[in-house]
Amino acid sequence: MPMPSIFLGVTAKQLMILVIVGCVAAYLFSNHDEIPPENLALETFIRSQEQVGEQVGTVLGMTLVRQVVAYPGYEKTGYTRSLYTVEGERGRLMVTLKQVDGEQGIEVTEIRSP
Repeated sequence: MPMPSIFLGVTAKQLMILVIVGCVAAYLFSNHDEIPPENLALETFIRSQEQVGEQVGTVLGMTLVRQVVAYPGYEKTGYTRSLYTVEGERGRLMVTLKQVDGEQGIEVTEIRSP
């Protein structure tokens, strides 16, 4: 006996379309603003810098503007340069960080007004 193509008044095709639309909606409404752990460490580092606190006061928010990975001179070790906009209670700054691959340290290469 073949299975009916209608179950509770919904055809198999309609059910499939509803499932696809539901999955697309769930994807679009999901939170894509999660911060990767590497960027969270960089943001924590920026917040700990005295120069940043002196210029903007308490840090209210940060935005990663650009992140570049470079391997100069065809070397095996490269570095990552990250540019952040830092919003504080007394103004804004642009902070550039450099992190060499395989090393634990992070260095501030530039702090400037936007």
